[in-house]
Amino acid sequence: MNITVEKLPNCMASLSVQVPAEKHAAARNAILANYTKNAAIPGFRKGKVPRSVIEKRFKDEIEKEVTDQVVNESLREAIKQENLNVLNVADFQTGDSTDGNVNFTVRLVLAPEFELPDYKGLNITVPKLEVTDEQIDQVLQRQREQMATLKPAPEGKTAAKGDFVSIDYTATLDGQPLTGILPEAEHFIASNTGFLLKLADDNFVPGFCAQIEGIATGESREVKVTMPEEGINDLIAGKEVVFTVVAGPIQEAELPELNDEFADRLAEGKTLAELRTLIRENSEVQAKQKDLENKRIAAMEALRDKIEFDLPENVVNNAAQRRVNELVKMNLERGLTQDMLVENEASILEAAGNQAKVDVKDEFLLMEIVKKENLQVTQQDMISRIGSIAYQARTTPQKVIKSLQKNNGLENVQHSVILAKALDVLVQHANVEYKAAEALADAQA
Repeated sequence: MNITVEKLPNCMASLSVQVPAEKHAAARNAILANYTKNAAIPGFRKGKVPRSVIEKRFKDEIEKEVTDQVVNESLREAIKQENLNVLNVADFQTGDSTDGNVNFTVRLVLAPEFELPDYKGLNITVPKLEVTDEQIDQVLQRQREQMATLKPAPEGKTAAKGDFVSIDYTATLDGQPLTGILPEAEHFIASNTGFLLKLADDNFVPGFCAQIEGIATGESREVKVTMPEEGINDLIAGKEVVFTVVAGPIQEAELPELNDEFADRLAEGKTLAELRTLIRENSEVQAKQKDLENKRIAAMEALRDKIEFDLPENVVNNAAQRRVNELVKMNLERGLTQDMLVENEASILEAAGNQAKVDVKDEFLLMEIVKKENLQVTQQDMISRIGSIAYQARTTPQKVIKSLQKNNGLENVQHSVILAKALDVLVQHANVEYKAAEALADAQA
């Protein structure tokens, strides 16, 4: 069997194979014999049908089966012989047969070839997460505010920080009403009536409440704010929006006293001291989870930066398309129209493509670590992950499993578990430097 391999850019390869006539003839004879043995044709006993009749009656079926068998067997043999790490077959072409030989050419998508850099001893920096008494006080204060009783402010009182004000407002951008710019699902930003607003730093839109302080019932004010860069519609992100605000009734919040009675209302049977302990324990669990997440992100970034290699273009394109589909679905659910998506098509495609390259590269690196470390997913790993999914979805593990089985999702869960294990190898062997969150932000700026 003659084999020719031509390596191409973007992890592609062209594989040409010539299958000897003898191998093709042997496969044809074996398949023909099977048809002769099992074919049921009126007028002939089973197994006694003449070969010439079989060849004429099942000519197309036999030729297709012979070709499929010869090509598939030869392709597997060629890939093994040339030691190719094939992800999938991108294209297949049969060539002219010469002297009974069968020729075919396939374009293969190969896994990238790279030497895994040293992934142990990575230097990473993450914020130091500590649960302080001040944080516990803040949690308790938020709970008090949620349980507060609102009462009308004294007559003539103007709004102060911590008060609640009922406001009507309309917003414009460059003189154009936001109702004509934003999708209907986001019109609450553009216009509202009777909106009960608590005056607090960065509430509603950063900088808005500070300009409302001191307003009196019935008073109208013009409030100018620069919209955030992130977490808001791109059509207004980072731009100056003008709100015309009319204040309605002002109310003061009467907070419950911080004592054992308050604690019992939040957690039955708990004293205030016991409630503080419970809050601390829960906060420490959350901090531990966040710390692991930060370390995983930092370690993956450190490893990614140590090496560059070609990525399979069609794998990246498929990942980018999945990301685009997710972004489109998310934005449609937010209320964006098809026209708005078309206007932002270039930025959506660019963002999806860039993220796809990162995701695909990370996955190849992590799967190489899986091989090096001989990592395995155990039954207990799957039970734990499915239990976590069920808890977050507020359902039962049995229902999660049933849903995953319908969508072939169990393999995806298993894959995510093995990648997490590889990430944990990076974290376990990393050199971790802790910095205060503020110092880390300054260093990254």
